[in-house]
Amino acid sequence: MKKKFTIEVEMEERWIDCFMSMLNKMEHLGNLGASRDVSIYSDGDGDFRPKFKADVDWEKVESDIEDNHYDAG
Repeated sequence: MKKKFTIEVEMEERWIDCFMSMLNKMEHLGNLGASRDVSIYSDGDGDFRPKFKADVDWEKVESDIEDNHYDAG
């Protein structure tokens, strides 16, 4: 079942293009029906410290590979 929800994001402006490009790639691959890894490098010592607020209840899923991979398929 599809569900529409909103995520509010706060991050440094310089990261927006990379972050939105990642989301765009996820959408594009979904439209194609293609399976690929999609990622973004986050420099924790730098200024990549995004804040997220979602208007949907969700449960944290544990990653399955190297603490940074999530597979819903």
